[in-house]
Amino acid sequence: MPVYYTGLNASPLFSNLDEIITSISHLTQIPFPEITDIEIGWNYFLLWQNTKLYITGNRQNTTFFFTKNFILFFTLLKYDFFYSCKLAIPGRNSVVVLSTRNEIWKYKIYDDTWQKVTPFIPNNDNIQVEHAIKLSQAGCTVILTNLGRVFNAPILVETPKRVKFVDLACGFDHTILLAENGDVYSMGMGIRGQLGHNELENCDNPKLIEALAGLKVVQISAGGWHTAVVTDQGDLYTWGWNSNGELGIENKDKKVYAVPTIVDFKNDRGENIEINVKKVECGNSFTICLTDDGFFWGCGTNKYGQLGKLQRNLENPYNFVKLDIYFSLDSETVKKFKCHEWGTAIITE
Repeated sequence: MPVYYTGLNASPLFSNLDEIITSISHLTQIPFPEITDIEIGWNYFLLWQNTKLYITGNRQNTTFFFTKNFILFFTLLKYDFFYSCKLAIPGRNSVVVLSTRNEIWKYKIYDDTWQKVTPFIPNNDNIQVEHAIKLSQAGCTVILTNLGRVFNAPILVETPKRVKFVDLACGFDHTILLAENGDVYSMGMGIRGQLGHNELENCDNPKLIEALAGLKVVQISAGGWHTAVVTDQGDLYTWGWNSNGELGIENKDKKVYAVPTIVDFKNDRGENIEINVKKVECGNSFTICLTDDGFFWGCGTNKYGQLGKLQRNLENPYNFVKLDIYFSLDSETVKKFKCHEWGTAIITE
């Protein structure tokens, strides 16, 4: 399946004979054979070939091959001791892996070593076996289990009674949690309004975001110091730090939005238009969403080309603009897309 990338390239994924191509300013297909998925790290990428996991970078025992426009460098991560991976999450210095045995391992990038994380999820024979189903790695590693509990590894997070979480997303210093009933909770640092509680205080345990009460949220994302969610009605809400316009709210004077705010989409004439958002993804200082008609919209910093080629020549749009990225729903369909750090990847069918 074709996989495309645009944004910062601090690794040799895109290189020529002379140097690394640092900024990929438009959506470019990754010339990697039979790639099935990608994870974006700060200065490396994780590339999947089904169950095989590769890491890019200047490392020992690196394999390379030539394509028409690039030289690719990559290393196969060897993990025969735990069969294969289900999830792999990039961090600054390590990759956290969830194996098919539901074990958690940590790969230390610069040491090229593996370490098994001591099991911390309790076993109780009287109930369903609990195991991790999603990981997120930022300042710490946050883990969601199949029973809807959350661990700030290795500590169990105190959660409200009768609340089951089904998804999580992490920024630099905060975590967003989606409950089974569509409620949204947050915890962590709130100094930039990223928790959405209409205050700038920190919160140690998950707290309901009251401004979203009565709405059914179906998808969440967090990046840097801001947050975005999509409701079942296709509405997009954002909040947090707006230093680069990453909230898509056209107010350059206000840098902090401490409460979820609905996003208004405008056409080229500045008129409000009806948009149904399917999914949103947050990078460090930018946000991209996919609408039900197959178009991408983006806002925030475009320093490294992470928004792709814009239809309008705006470096830091403070409101969402339609990007020059479109996949026809009749032909090449978007399977998923991801924004992380300073880049965007699109995986197609």
